[in-house]
Amino acid sequence: MDARQPDWLNDPARRLERKNAFDASLVMGTANFNRRTGRQGSARPPFVQYVDPATGLIRGDLLRSRNCPVCDEPPGPGLFVKDGFRHVRCPSCGLVYVSLILREDLMAKYWREELAWSSVLMTGPQVDMDMIKYAYGLELAQAYFTGDRVLDIGTGTGNFLRLAAQRGYETTAMELNLESAETLRNEGVKVIVKQMELSDLASGSFDLICMWEVLEHLAEPRTVLAEARRLLTDRGILLIMVPNSASLVTRLLHEKSHTFGGHSHLNHFDPSSLRTILEKVPFEIVELETAITELGTINNYLAFEDPYLGEAGPFFSTLSPEVIHRNLWGSRLLVLARPGA
Repeated sequence: MDARQPDWLNDPARRLERKNAFDASLVMGTANFNRRTGRQGSARPPFVQYVDPATGLIRGDLLRSRNCPVCDEPPGPGLFVKDGFRHVRCPSCGLVYVSLILREDLMAKYWREELAWSSVLMTGPQVDMDMIKYAYGLELAQAYFTGDRVLDIGTGTGNFLRLAAQRGYETTAMELNLESAETLRNEGVKVIVKQMELSDLASGSFDLICMWEVLEHLAEPRTVLAEARRLLTDRGILLIMVPNSASLVTRLLHEKSHTFGGHSHLNHFDPSSLRTILEKVPFEIVELETAITELGTINNYLAFEDPYLGEAGPFFSTLSPEVIHRNLWGSRLLVLARPGA
């Protein structure tokens, strides 16, 4: 076995055990985790003060329209409106996405200044789960690339790069939030505060590029993926984690799911649409799986309790983490891909 290949890679039981270790719903309970991290949904969604009562949508002068970011088809049937943003499904590739998004200047300002979610990410329970998750992803990726140059896009709090640096990797952060970027610089991390396509980095600069829950935020994800392909070596690896719109929890809750928030979550991939956009760049997928069951949220909803703060027991005794991940019903998609021909 290659020294960089984890011994659990081809052992389904041990691999599931590793994933369960960062599934907060299983480790500490849904309500307990949500309360301790401050994500219980008490904050008012941003931009709702700009909803036009006549349409139920954010004021038109604050928005811009877009076609499907995967296949460029015009918007398909509307699914629902949440917090003033219309969510639609592409009739061609099936992507669920927001068709009227914030103007570019407003979106840039939001990401430069946003702090509320960073405060959630820095809570102790969240950091504990994230560090186990990052170790899992990095060890999985190590089986597929050589070299030590790592770029983390949308670095945020920087915990993934801290882990990678501890393990001997040469790390670079790409982060637009000004406070996060300054914190990283003060720690001696190399930080690029530019959009990826404006970074002027040389082709083949990195052996591993990571996007931990970033692709769903991008107005033009194909542009960023194409730039990631250029920046990777021929034998490099792209690691992506995104919310899974085909997850069991999202299928049950629909717009009640915290996955949907049109000011920042613009694209909602399922396994098929994520595969499609990667193949168009092109990338070749070498790993595709789900993580994080949200079993507590599911059980609460089926028991008529608050999905995120309820204390319900198991609804189906046969609905297990193994069943959820075997069917790709987990709430996150985790993909590794290499540059394609």
